[in-house]
Amino acid sequence: MSRCRYVEYRGEIVAVGGDMYQSVRAVVDELTEDGMKVIAVAYKKTAADTIERDAADFTLLGYLAFFDPPKASAAEAIERLKKLKVDVRILTGDDIKTTVSVCSRLGVDTSAVLTGGELLKISENDLPIRVENTRVFAELTPRQKSEIVEILQKNGHCVGFMGDGMNDLPAELKANVGISVDTAAETVKEGADIILLKKDLNVLERGITEGRRAFANMTKYIKITASSNFGNICAVVAASIFLPFLPMTSLQLLLLNLLYDILCLILPWDNVDAEQLEKPIQWNGKNLGRFMLRFGSISSCFDILTFAFLFFILCPAVAGGTFSTLDAGGQLEFITLFHTGWFLESMWTQVMILHLLRTSKIPFVESRPSRPVFWVTIAGVLLFSLFTVTPVGELLGLTAMPMPYYVFLVIVVLCYLLTVSVVKSVYFKKHKELL
Repeated sequence: MSRCRYVEYRGEIVAVGGDMYQSVRAVVDELTEDGMKVIAVAYKKTAADTIERDAADFTLLGYLAFFDPPKASAAEAIERLKKLKVDVRILTGDDIKTTVSVCSRLGVDTSAVLTGGELLKISENDLPIRVENTRVFAELTPRQKSEIVEILQKNGHCVGFMGDGMNDLPAELKANVGISVDTAAETVKEGADIILLKKDLNVLERGITEGRRAFANMTKYIKITASSNFGNICAVVAASIFLPFLPMTSLQLLLLNLLYDILCLILPWDNVDAEQLEKPIQWNGKNLGRFMLRFGSISSCFDILTFAFLFFILCPAVAGGTFSTLDAGGQLEFITLFHTGWFLESMWTQVMILHLLRTSKIPFVESRPSRPVFWVTIAGVLLFSLFTVTPVGELLGLTAMPMPYYVFLVIVVLCYLLTVSVVKSVYFKKHKELL
């Protein structure tokens, strides 16, 4: 408008004067407040061979108003992202009034808005605070978008930036996660970490949910397996000091871990409690050590109890005497019974504990595992228990156990699960988290 000297209105050309500028500004403001983008159209008649060096003295002809309405699903998607504790902020180069109008339709907080020009006037000390407390940024340059992303990162945020134009590229590269869409500029897509094949924020929300579910299930496997292995190692060390033979051969121990890991392959399809999806989960090695010590020690105690039952009660009763009084053949039978007994007890407790520690709630009542996890673990325990009576099991030093042992096994597993349930309840109340 500052370059226009005349205005063409209803076929007449009049000079700009008086309140003409305010009238034009009022029309433009009304359009932008409705969420439209406005381009002015002006012309100037010159001779064909004239080189225009000073773009001035134009005649304003009118405006082109564009309205790009937000998707109907956008407001709902933003609300879902908020429930997932994802802080949504708008960074755009568009006019502030257009931006505020669109954001209001989407339910984005517009109580605090900053423009690129205002950012330049804020002191370096106040800038992190102002950026932290602002949800909408308008009239930004590409560099300012990148700077805002960097400030948010310094404030302790993990920042994901979504854009599809060349102006978004610097911020996308600076962000922890660059997100673009399949219809974006090629350079922007090349710089993105994630490309959405559907231009819909609901896809992003579902992706975040799936990512948290996968991370939660991965955490289950790491923590539960680490605590079980820690308990087994402590039990092996303790038994090796007092027993005249190893509690399990290296081949049997490897087989036990292999069978357990095969069953754990189903964990990615497990259900995850809604509470675990509500906010991001951060990996913490300190929590892993604490978890291992609490629940691994319980496993060790029940392993040692099983050792005592096998060494002093079951094996002498079946083999016909204590280990020291038996001949070579009797000692071999004694050792085989002992190895098989601990193999089965370890398998049962490791698999059953998956169901108990997969949730902070009461398993099977307040939190149910997925059907694949339930049936695979139950079928796995039964099949691997039958494995001990097969010819392959015999080659690996395993044998069929007498019925009294299975009575003891059921009692031990039930007591183990009861003890873990009590400790889990205390652990969760103290640390406010389980996995």
